[in-house]
Order: sequence, then C-alpha cells, then structure tokens
Amino acid sequence: MKILIVDDSATMRMIVIKSLRQAGFVNAEVVEAGGAKEALQKLADGGIDLMLCDVNMPDIGGIELVKVVKMKMAGLPIVMITTESSAEMKQKMLEAGAAGIITKPFPPQELTKVLTPLVKE
Repeated sequence: MKILIVDDSATMRMIVIKSLRQAGFVNAEVVEAGGAKEALQKLADGGIDLMLCDVNMPDIGGIELVKVVKMKMAGLPIVMITTESSAEMKQKMLEAGAAGIITKPFPPQELTKVLTPLVKE
C-alpha cells in the first residue's frame, strides 16, 4: 500500500508517519508532499492507494485539492487531517469528497479506526 501525506508542515508529516506506524501500517510505503501542487505531481506519478491531507495550506487549500483529485481519481480514498472541528467545515470536507476526517491532535488509534475500513492492505 502507498499512502500520500499532504501537509505544508514537515513536522506534522513526520508525526503522521510515526502515528501510521504505531497504528499498524508498518508495511505501507509513505510518500510526502509539502503542498497541493507537489501532491498533484505525486498522484500523477501513480500508485497512490490513500491520501491523508491537511486542510489549511498556503498554495491551494485541502478542500480545493480534494475536489481536483476527485475529478481525476474518483475512487481514491482521501482522509482530511485538520485542526478544523466545526460541523460546517467538516460538512464542506465531506461534500468535497473526503472519505473521513481526523481532528488534530489525534492518537494512533484514531488513524486505525478511520483508515482500516478504507484500505485493503
């Protein structure tokens, strides 16, 4: 399995990778992108099975990125990892095509709970 992590914070990407490993995704190949443009390039390279995406990023926001990705790759599961916790914002993420939402900070068990139904490892 190949997982793309999209977040403008290198520190947050490292936290997500560590949490993925702790959640049992030890054999997953992890690819990182520091923003939407880099994420689109990594997706174009192919082979991505799951995308974890931040909402607030400087170039193109996560919700807009999800909309673009879903137009090209409708079947790709995308999970938003965000500090946004309002019901309105969560609704926007789901309407854009997110398959799940994880609110920061989160324990590794939350990744297991949200990701396991979405992946076939």
